[in-house]
Amino acid sequence: MQPAAFAKTIAESFTTTDVWQSRRQREREAEHFSRVRNAYYAYAVKLRRIARHVGDIIAAFPPGDPNATTEIQRYLQQYAYILRPWARQAGALMIAEVSRRDETAWFRHARMIGRELKREILRATPIGEEVKRILDEQVELITSIPTEAAERVQQISREYWTGGRRYDEMVNMIMNSGNVTLSRATLIARTETAKTSAAVTQARANFVGSTHYIWRTVRDVDVRKAHKKLEGQVCSWDDPPVAEENGTRHHPGNFPNCRPSCYAEPILPAIIE
Repeated sequence: MQPAAFAKTIAESFTTTDVWQSRRQREREAEHFSRVRNAYYAYAVKLRRIARHVGDIIAAFPPGDPNATTEIQRYLQQYAYILRPWARQAGALMIAEVSRRDETAWFRHARMIGRELKREILRATPIGEEVKRILDEQVELITSIPTEAAERVQQISREYWTGGRRYDEMVNMIMNSGNVTLSRATLIARTETAKTSAAVTQARANFVGSTHYIWRTVRDVDVRKAHKKLEGQVCSWDDPPVAEENGTRHHPGNFPNCRPSCYAEPILPAIIE
C-alpha cells in the first residue's frame, strides 16, 4: 500500500471509533499537557534563578568602564564553570521528570497491550544514549546563560567605545541585560522540556516498531495556526510534516520556543495491523 493510502486508511480507522474522542480520552490528554507543563515550569524556575544571578553580577559594575567589562567577563566565565555540576544535576532531574510523566501518558490509548508488555517496553527501551545526549545539551545550554550575557556586555561596550552607540543607550542596554538573560533562560526551559518529551516518546515508539503517530494539540487559542491544522492527522516518524508557516518540517515539540501544547500519539503495530 502506498504511504498516502496507508495514512488515509489509518486516519479513517480512528474516525470510525469513539475511543479517541471519548471524554475520558480528552481528560487524559489534558492531564498529559498538565504534566509536561509542570516539568517545564519547574525547570524554568531553576534557570531563571541563574539568569537573575547573572543580572546581579552585571549590575554590580559601572557600565562602559573597560576594566569593569573585563571583570564582568571574568566573573561570568567563572560562574559558568562553577555551574557545570549543578547544570548536570538540574538537567538530569528535568529529563527524569519528563520521562516519568511520559510513562503513563505514552500508553493511555493502548488498552489492548498487556500490562507485562507495557512494563517491558518501559524497562527495555534503549534510551540511555538519547538521554546522555540530551543531558550533555542541557549542561552546555545552562552554562551558556552567563557566557552569552558576558559576550553581550562586551559587544555593547565595544560599540560604545568605537562611537557606534551613545552613552545613555549603552547604559540602558547593559542594565537591561538581566531581562534579556531571563528571556533566554525561559526560552531554553520551554524548548528543551518539549524536545525532551518528544525524544523520549519517539525512542519508545521506534523500539516497538511504530512507524506513524497522530499529531495532538491542547486545542486552546494559543496553539499555532499551522499546528491546529495538524490536530488529528497521521504523520510518519520518518517524514516530519510541514509544521510551520514558512514550510519548516518537524515533529511535535521539536521546534524552538514551542510551548508544550503538542505531542505525538504513537500508533502501535498492533493497531496498524
